[in-house]
Amino acid sequence: MDRRPLLALPPKQSFGTVPPAQTYGYGTTQGASSARGSPEQHRRNSLLAEVPEEVGFADTDIEEEELELELEERGYYIGSYKRKVALYSLVPISSIFVFVILAVAPSLIWRPDQPSPPAHTRSFSSPLPELLVTIALWSLSYLLRMPIYNLASAVFPIPLLQSLLFNTVYVLLSQLLRLSAVPILHIRYEMQYPLPTWRDPAFHRVWWVALGWALADVTVGIAQGYEQLALYRDAMVPEAHARDVLMRWRYAYEGAQTRRSQISPDEALRMSPRSLHENEDLDGTRKSEAALRLAVDQDFEQLVRLKDREELEDIYGIPPIKIPVFVSCLQRLDAFVLSLGMTLIVSAAYLRAPLAFPDGKSLPPIYTNSALAAAFPLIIVVHLVLALLHTPPVLARVGVHTTAYVGLLVGLGSVFTGLGLWGALS
Repeated sequence: MDRRPLLALPPKQSFGTVPPAQTYGYGTTQGASSARGSPEQHRRNSLLAEVPEEVGFADTDIEEEELELELEERGYYIGSYKRKVALYSLVPISSIFVFVILAVAPSLIWRPDQPSPPAHTRSFSSPLPELLVTIALWSLSYLLRMPIYNLASAVFPIPLLQSLLFNTVYVLLSQLLRLSAVPILHIRYEMQYPLPTWRDPAFHRVWWVALGWALADVTVGIAQGYEQLALYRDAMVPEAHARDVLMRWRYAYEGAQTRRSQISPDEALRMSPRSLHENEDLDGTRKSEAALRLAVDQDFEQLVRLKDREELEDIYGIPPIKIPVFVSCLQRLDAFVLSLGMTLIVSAAYLRAPLAFPDGKSLPPIYTNSALAAAFPLIIVVHLVLALLHTPPVLARVGVHTTAYVGLLVGLGSVFTGLGLWGALS
């Protein structure tokens, strides 16, 4: 939807107030202006004295849909910012609830055998090492996003190929870093069973590896959600005042146009701070110029926020404030189940492979790389498809709701597949 330029709007006002009585050029005073013309002439030239009938806006019966569309054209939305933030607080609350449920589920459902003493002395007991290592690895992958994107942009000038290369490299890197947590934590060396099973304490350690990765992902996602909402702090119009605000904008805009058309060149010259007598009121001119610089800075900040909002709306296809909070909660749930499912699948395949034994000892035939050779590329493809669904040209067409539901279905499927590989479903 095309919007009107931000600087073409009337000055920003607090809701429930009336527009200023007159607009003066900087360097002039109200007393000097009141000495010209009759009271009737001042009434007709004043924005405060004019009424909607005089500027052609007598019809105040605006339909709700028309009202909302016209406000959105100006870059404003009906609603309460505080209420939006309060509703969004359900996202971190629900995420904490899901994290707690997943954290206690293994101990309640799959009680492992008594773990044997670790071969190496640990400074911290589980699950703290698993959480710290995976959060650090996720942070590394997140920091490498921008260099990877810059590399993809330098290799391919076409945006479609840039997106494909970036997502492919990033997905491969993130899966390798996720899998690297298993050898870093020496999970294979401390396993009590030859093959992955839920009875082994290694199952719980891998579970916490998945939760640590998801915890970092969800935390950053929630923080980004609050940042996106903050872009709309000054763009929200209370529903009770929306109609009045729109009529006041119309009235002020038309009144300003009428007043500018009635000002003669001589009057404009007298109102200019750069007239022949500008040295007589130097202090007033400096104050006016400071106020002008402040207004320009504020307009620039509004333009920056407007640009950021438009970029987000191009990505999502809708303004982020219009995304239901249920969908935002569902996106965070997707991060948990996808991380859990992918980690269980990849770790189970890795712990069955001779690659997990780098010491070169002769191994029985139960250890083979075939499971890892099949599971790892499959996880890469699934993760890549989900990542491409969240790219700007696709997400806006498919919809945030659809991608959230698809992510949940894929995540649940991967969780049950991973539990099956660990024998936790039998």
